[in-house]
Amino acid sequence: MPLKIRAAPVAAMVLALVTPLAAGAGEPLPIATAQALPPGAGGSTVPGSATGAEGVSARPGSNTTGDQTLQNVPIPTSPPPRVGLFPAFGKTLLDAGIDLHGVAFDHFLANPSTGVAPGQAANLAAFRPAVDLDLGKLVGLTGGNVHLGLTFFGLRRDIPQIITQAGGVLTGFQTTPATETNLLSLFTYEQRFLEGKLSIEAGRTNVYNYFLLPNSLDPFTHYSTTFQVTGDFPSTPYPVWGGRATYKLTPTWYVQGGAFEDNYRAATNDGDRFNTRYSSGAQILGEVGHRSEFSNAAYPSNLEVGLEWNTRSGRSNLKGTGAPAAPLLQVANYPGGGVIFLQGQQVLWRGPARKVGPPTNIAVYGSLDTSVDKPQPIDLDAMIGVNFTGFIPGRPFDALGLQTRYQRLSQIEANGESRRQRILAGPGPRQSRDGFSFEAVGNIQVTPAIAFRPIVEYFVNPDNYYPPAPPGRPHDGFEAGIFAVVSLGRLLGTSIKPF
Repeated sequence: MPLKIRAAPVAAMVLALVTPLAAGAGEPLPIATAQALPPGAGGSTVPGSATGAEGVSARPGSNTTGDQTLQNVPIPTSPPPRVGLFPAFGKTLLDAGIDLHGVAFDHFLANPSTGVAPGQAANLAAFRPAVDLDLGKLVGLTGGNVHLGLTFFGLRRDIPQIITQAGGVLTGFQTTPATETNLLSLFTYEQRFLEGKLSIEAGRTNVYNYFLLPNSLDPFTHYSTTFQVTGDFPSTPYPVWGGRATYKLTPTWYVQGGAFEDNYRAATNDGDRFNTRYSSGAQILGEVGHRSEFSNAAYPSNLEVGLEWNTRSGRSNLKGTGAPAAPLLQVANYPGGGVIFLQGQQVLWRGPARKVGPPTNIAVYGSLDTSVDKPQPIDLDAMIGVNFTGFIPGRPFDALGLQTRYQRLSQIEANGESRRQRILAGPGPRQSRDGFSFEAVGNIQVTPAIAFRPIVEYFVNPDNYYPPAPPGRPHDGFEAGIFAVVSLGRLLGTSIKPF
């Protein structure tokens, strides 16, 4: 059975990091969230189909409230102006219904001391152009939008080996497998009805464009390991067939449902293989959500509560279901798998309003995700964190985030990893079911189109999920990384979107 690497989504890794300057304002504009502009930015009323200030439909997954430095912290009252190298050309495109945007990023990760093979370093760069087509402007089809995204990887070092060297789900979520050179990562059609209250979208996409939108500053480790592994979802930008429908109940409450193909080969092809030969089932999700912003609440918040169920039937992703002497050579078939998920954020303190950018604020966030079907690799994971934004005078988007995560392996997974370690590394302590991480992450705006995000994280009792033949037991220790991201749309002046 091929190794099923479920690394953290690339889109969310990078789409939260870019912060250009407002024309003449001297202050950086909001950084993008992992999924785009929030509802209410420019008049959108439907999560998942936000409309930018220029009136062009945003890419799917726009149901976030990011102040865009903190991903899901609320945006300023007014959308930022569109600036860049070619603003006149950009206006011509936008007036015609063409919103050209995207990001270019580089991600460096060092693993000095944790996992099964510490002392490694990795690097990955990507160029991710995207375009949104407003069919109402282009051909008179009111409410219709086409979303297209591409991904080109480069500057690889120790990719994807760093994931198995780090070893586990807890530690290995720091990067992406990036097994292909280029991807057709997004190709969907969206139709909005009822004056934008109802949005339906389908095509080649990824669940993380719509569900479990991030609150953490860290573009990797905010992801639920239970959702990612037990739910069996592919990392973004790897697409599968899928779609979602979102209905806005009130200005701040919505319901959303979606269905996505379960295809373990999704992360090992270039995205344009449209057949379903390797599909093993469907991932079905439903949720109730709430999002408020500084424009409609003094202390904004967001909430997602939902259920995911997978109809798959096929080879197990549990390491503990095989023969005791060879846990990786024999696996059992197993059906289904489900996750109950809950996450949210609340602004607890804020300063006075600013002309550009959010007020200085402190926001707490958390999540809890638990498997509801057995056996699964991970029983549950939980996270709690706090973000401090805009405390440096004149720099409203610089921020500091602190967070801790708890992950609990299932008993059968821990037993399987313990047997494997004993066979390959000799006698020693059993794999603990309880793992922890402690993290600090900052956001630093450097130039009008470039942001850096340094991250350092310490792991206790990391798991050993990924390596097929680990050279030893996983070690407690540190990982550190830094992201550098350029917003293509804002650099060129062709979009207000920060990604």
